[in-house]
Amino acid sequence: MTISFWLNEKSQEKSLRKCDLAVIGAGLTGASTAYFARRLKPDLDIIVVDGGRVAGGASGRNAGFVLRGISRYYDNCIKQYGRAKARQIYQFGEENQALVKEFMAGHGVSLDYVGSGSYILASSIEELEELLASAELMKEDGFALKFHRQDPLDRGFYGAIENTDDFGINPVKLVKALLAASEAQVFEQETVLHLECDGRVNLYTSSGAIEAEAVVLANNAFMPLLLKELLPHIKPVRGQMLATAPLRKRLLDRVCYANYGFEYFRQLQDLRLLVGGSRQHFAKEEEGWGEMITAPLQEVLEHYIKEYFPEAAGVPIEYRWSGTMAFTNDGLPLLGRWLGEDAEGVYLAGACNGHGLGLAMTLGRLVTEIIYKGSGCDIFDCNRLRSSGVKMERGQLISGP
Repeated sequence: MTISFWLNEKSQEKSLRKCDLAVIGAGLTGASTAYFARRLKPDLDIIVVDGGRVAGGASGRNAGFVLRGISRYYDNCIKQYGRAKARQIYQFGEENQALVKEFMAGHGVSLDYVGSGSYILASSIEELEELLASAELMKEDGFALKFHRQDPLDRGFYGAIENTDDFGINPVKLVKALLAASEAQVFEQETVLHLECDGRVNLYTSSGAIEAEAVVLANNAFMPLLLKELLPHIKPVRGQMLATAPLRKRLLDRVCYANYGFEYFRQLQDLRLLVGGSRQHFAKEEEGWGEMITAPLQEVLEHYIKEYFPEAAGVPIEYRWSGTMAFTNDGLPLLGRWLGEDAEGVYLAGACNGHGLGLAMTLGRLVTEIIYKGSGCDIFDCNRLRSSGVKMERGQLISGP
């Protein structure tokens, strides 16, 4: 959010709150950060602040997939980052899945968990060949999976990787449970307008000011609005979805990711069919911070249902929504202490390229260890952007969602 000259009061005459750790963003990464900070340092005074509602951004506007890996398939990861780094990235995803399951068991929450695995479906012969290459490399590196040379759904796909440990959840329930367990003070509908660093970090908000020893920016695509240095490196991208009325029977028993992630679908516990994606047809139009739906893209999603799920054709669409994702130029999230000008005490955690549910709990754990244990995480180090001359180009497409 921008701030005008007339609104720049810096809140000196409004309320001032002090804390040890301030987290900007009450989504999954922010909630995970607060949760692990509480576990690591039980006496911390933690504030979580969000310009909207809890899980009101991308964390509550996705399809609820907890997948291993990132938007690039494994063979492409190896080409892009090298084999050791690719293996580490996918291991982060497996750790994240374990953290979600441990949290569910430890706190007695179900999160509408559907644990029957996922299909990564090929929508072309070329994609099938890439999935086969990825499957062979993943098996060599110790990852469990099954490869299907034919469509396991019998719906016109060319084959699939089956990841038996992937699962689906209700992401809003997870965010709320993490925040409750963190015992942090949560302030909704309070936009952070500006931050300054002078030994401590001062956040000036729409209703007051917060002074903290450290602040974590976990507001995903909106991080560049507070740190302008990030503007060339983070691209906000909209992902649109829809959900039908409940169907008469179950068609799917697991989450599905197709066409390099540009389409994805699942059937919910009440038998609704959820379908999302197809932004590749409107690449430039789907960039930006606006959370809106557009008729042309929604029509493409409806056509997708008719093509692949004719049983659901004509079933009323009861929900349509979108969420804003954050894409980086190298396809990796941002993590660590930001070394930019006048940014002492500022940390980043987020920008997961559409795979936040598959990485956020791990990022929350890691950023708290960076702050309070002096740990490092070179693979996602946010300061790699400072030495990179690569900028995000409008309309640039690499992979989904």
